[in-house]
Amino acid sequence: MAEGSKYDMFLDELNALEKQIYYFIQRGGELLEANQALSNRITLLERENDSLKKKINEIESKVSKSLFGQENLYGNETLNVEEKEALKSKINDLIAKLDYHLRF
Repeated sequence: MAEGSKYDMFLDELNALEKQIYYFIQRGGELLEANQALSNRITLLERENDSLKKKINEIESKVSKSLFGQENLYGNETLNVEEKEALKSKINDLIAKLDYHLRF
C-alpha cells in the first residue's frame, strides 16, 4: 500500500507541475502580446516625436528669421515711433492687468 500512495503522490505532484507549466506558458504568451503592443506604441510615439521635432525646428527657424531682421513680425512695413510707443503702452497695460489679477 505504501507503493501505491507514493505513486499517487507522484502523480499528484506531476499534475501540479503540469498545471504550473500550463499557467506559465499562458502567462508568457500574454506577456509577449503585451510586449509587442508596447513595441508598436513606442514606434508610433517615436514617429510622432520626430514629426513634432521637425515642426519645432520649422517654427524656430521662422522665429529666428523674424528676430534677425529677415522678416518683420508685423509684415514688411516698419512701425513708426508713435506706433511703437502705442504698442508699448498697450503691452504695459496688459501686464498691469495681469499683475492685478494674479495678486487678487
